[in-house]
Amino acid sequence: MTMQSTTLQSASTSLQELMHRPLVVLQVFDSAADALATASQHGIHHFPVCSRERVVGMICTCDLRDAHLTQAVGELMRPAVMLPMTKSATEAAQLMRAADVGSLLVTDRFGEPCGIVTRADLSHEAPIAALLEDCRCEACGAIRHLRRYGDRQLCVSCRDRAIDPQAFDTGGGD
Repeated sequence: MTMQSTTLQSASTSLQELMHRPLVVLQVFDSAADALATASQHGIHHFPVCSRERVVGMICTCDLRDAHLTQAVGELMRPAVMLPMTKSATEAAQLMRAADVGSLLVTDRFGEPCGIVTRADLSHEAPIAALLEDCRCEACGAIRHLRRYGDRQLCVSCRDRAIDPQAFDTGGGD
């Protein structure tokens, strides 16, 4: 297989091939503590948030870092970004970049969420990773748990270190 055919194959990878399922969902009234326990139990970080069996938002474990443990995830969630499973990984990367999100819900032919794809899933798909190249932490280069803080894009860990200047102290002296 030539480099060109490998590139074309990766660019046409469907979301159905990449998505994770079944979906593990949270309810709008679930607490941050419940959400973190569910994340730990299932080893995942991104969740659709539902109300009466309808997706009303998305939440990531990094959204819960500064939340009070009793706070409802419905108060912390972000709008859900969705794309049909018939779309390609390239289209997913373009949408993630445009919407500035780290995951999106994949929908079936009826428009119902049936899976999830994350930025990390797409970062292993060349040349798709090139589309997401600027979707990295400006400090450490991580591709996970990114958020905009002012005019900077940082992962949650680097954001915490930026808030605490002593975290960057190397002990080297003057």
